[in-house]
Amino acid sequence: MNVEEIKSVLKEQREDAVNLMSRAIPRDVPKEELLANLSIPNVLAILGVRRSGKSTLSLLLLKDKNFAYVDFDDERLRNLKSEDLHIVEQAIYELYGNVDYILFDEIQNIQGWEPFVSRLRKTKRIILTGSNSKLLSGELATSLTGRHVDFTLFPFSFKEFLRFKGVIYSEPLTTRERAEIKNYLREYMSIGGFPEALLLNSRQIVNSIYNDILFKDVVQRLKIKRISKFKEFSSAVISLYSSEVSLNRIARMLRIDYKTVDEWFYGLTSSYLIYSVERYIGKLSRIAENKKVYVVDMGIIQGVSIKKDVGRLMENLVAIHLLRKNQNKGVYFVKGEDYEVDFLDEKKGELIQVTYDEEGIKERELSALTKASSSLGFKPKIVTWDVEETMDYNGKKIELEPLWKFLLR
Repeated sequence: MNVEEIKSVLKEQREDAVNLMSRAIPRDVPKEELLANLSIPNVLAILGVRRSGKSTLSLLLLKDKNFAYVDFDDERLRNLKSEDLHIVEQAIYELYGNVDYILFDEIQNIQGWEPFVSRLRKTKRIILTGSNSKLLSGELATSLTGRHVDFTLFPFSFKEFLRFKGVIYSEPLTTRERAEIKNYLREYMSIGGFPEALLLNSRQIVNSIYNDILFKDVVQRLKIKRISKFKEFSSAVISLYSSEVSLNRIARMLRIDYKTVDEWFYGLTSSYLIYSVERYIGKLSRIAENKKVYVVDMGIIQGVSIKKDVGRLMENLVAIHLLRKNQNKGVYFVKGEDYEVDFLDEKKGELIQVTYDEEGIKERELSALTKASSSLGFKPKIVTWDVEETMDYNGKKIELEPLWKFLLR
């Protein structure tokens, strides 16, 4: 492509971006903190699953700034080589003049892009977006040691979902409002939080996003040839949401060698489709064998998994909420000799058990919480479907909080 052709593409992209900003839903992110860290020669990387709103968030951050925007996920730019990037730079200056900020969308599509960004960051404030967790690996990571900020964006939280729906509540809630918010929660558990799926109110969009993630972010990047077997593997992993996963067992079940299964699992996690939560082992250096798997969006679970267990769906929601709030850090599950607790939120110092049991909290859940609390010294909490109270059990005060309320904090 020549500079005039690239300028034409960038102009169209900018027009689409302006339209996108005009109807964007504000996200619950530390905007000022992110902008404060975006100082020369720092680079801000907005990472996360495909179609979660990374471009929109980045554009909102740059609203009222003097910036240029380049989307390398545009099929017209995908055939560019690293040696062509200076033409993109020329097109930016000819189109926009001497901009202060540059937003590069999915720049990892261009192999060997790192030296280009490494040079530009010395005079420009750069935002990168990517749907692969290894975006800042390789040459740029070496040159950016201590000079980049990563932020992981998820699909809409329940709070953002309500904002999209135009719903505003303030506590205390009336009986009617409480019933309404639980209905919204059921809807959120059904369709999920991908902005595009909500905008079009379509589960088909979620299926399309899922297939894009598999093929564009995993199959193509890992050069997977056994596509049907890989799709079978992905479905199997997603169907194990909120469960401990043994890659050895999956390998045996699907008759695939362990090395391939391990590589494919890495592909699913690096594309942000799934998250793995490790067992809490304190200060021990050994790595726990199995991990618990959670899926980034409820809509994908609904579309892929045959089993729709409400308790497991609730647990998946809690996991993604904690990972979103803590930016993938300090979230574990706890397993002792005779007890197991769903989550440890190390940042908040809480042990969290999740239950849908409407007939009462089970003895084993209370026992597990109190044992873990006594052993580790963290506060116990139970996330329920609808129960809200504080109870005493074996000398421990345990807070019970409804799921909807937990998700809004």
